[in-house]
Amino acid sequence: MAAAPASAPAEPMHLPSRELRCHLGHATNLDATREQSRDEIQYDAWHDLALALPSIPARTTPPPDATDPAEPVDPGTRVLADPDHLTKDAVGSFNRVIDLWPDRVELTMPMAGGVSKLLIVSDFDAQANTVQLFMTDAQDLATFDFNRTFLGDCKVLMTAAATNGS
Repeated sequence: MAAAPASAPAEPMHLPSRELRCHLGHATNLDATREQSRDEIQYDAWHDLALALPSIPARTTPPPDATDPAEPVDPGTRVLADPDHLTKDAVGSFNRVIDLWPDRVELTMPMAGGVSKLLIVSDFDAQANTVQLFMTDAQDLATFDFNRTFLGDCKVLMTAAATNGS
């Protein structure tokens, strides 16, 4: 009896291309000693920021540890609009992206002095097509500059992902 021909491995699913149009508040009363609800946080100014997250293959392995070398970043991952210059102190483009859409996306941009601009996208609401964005200057994923922290909502515009090489 002849063996059945091996089928080609399936191409990985692709995440959709996403544009995030965000309205971020500069948080003024963050307290690292306790958990705060969003209703407790006060803001002194509001800013717009737009980001592009390109269609990429969905992750099939666990994300790298924060101490592991960064994986290559798709150059389509970029700031589209920053009229109030919230990211002006970054030196270059995104250098680390962990895209676990729709659960979470972590992005960093290098800054001078070993600090990074850290952005965390979370809380995707599929019905409203919105996410939450947290942005701060950070030494690492746990050490934030609470004087440079912004939080807010983003409208998500998605383009269907290409599948199976199409």
